[in-house]
Amino acid sequence: MKALPRSAARTMMIVAFTIIAAASASQAKRDYAATDVENGGVIVGVVRFDGARPTRDQVAVTTKEEICHKDPVYSEKLVVSEDNMVRWAVVSLRGISAGKPFPELKEPEDQPTLDQKGCVFRPHVVVVPQREPLTLLNGDGVLHNVHTWPKKNRSANVAMPGPLKEFKLKFRRAERIRVTCDIHRWMEAWIIVAEHPYYAVSDKKGEFKLANVPPGTYDLRLWHESLGEVQQEVTVKPKAETRVEFTLSESK
Repeated sequence: MKALPRSAARTMMIVAFTIIAAASASQAKRDYAATDVENGGVIVGVVRFDGARPTRDQVAVTTKEEICHKDPVYSEKLVVSEDNMVRWAVVSLRGISAGKPFPELKEPEDQPTLDQKGCVFRPHVVVVPQREPLTLLNGDGVLHNVHTWPKKNRSANVAMPGPLKEFKLKFRRAERIRVTCDIHRWMEAWIIVAEHPYYAVSDKKGEFKLANVPPGTYDLRLWHESLGEVQQEVTVKPKAETRVEFTLSESK
């Protein structure tokens, strides 16, 4: 049998790689299927800190803009309430392949937003669905810079001068992305790009909720930027509430 000319062999390799890439992309889109959930249950829980309550460090504000000095700036890396509940923990279901659709984001107040107010990113942790826009806001009216540090998505480095009040970003792949400001070095936040809608962030009381979960047994994963990652098995029963508690410490 005669060997194929180099040009023909190269063309066949390109076609093969294209087919494989298309198949991979198609498979990625099929990883989670939105459907009607019958008899869905609810997971509600809290995230508790084990040990003496850590104090929040006040951040040194090193620029001269008056807006940055209006209020003291404290670190958001580990926020624990007076009754030892942990804020900014991200809870999600692992390996779920089908369930409720993402909520419709028709109204501005429903859209994922990362604002810059008082030279602080607000909120410290924001969840955004894959391929849906994240709205960046500049509520300060001074020059800010939004710099993302992804591993799976394209990096963004967006200068937002005072007149630029809004900018939108999209992320194709699910991951956790650290965000900083190159101008105000203390500013930091996290973007959670979600492949399904079963994500929640614990509030100032350490509470979280995942609603309309298909009945079944799942691994419930928790991630916190300072306290690490843990998971536990949870069983959701039809039309029932399942209560969960995570207990974290700085040694984990």
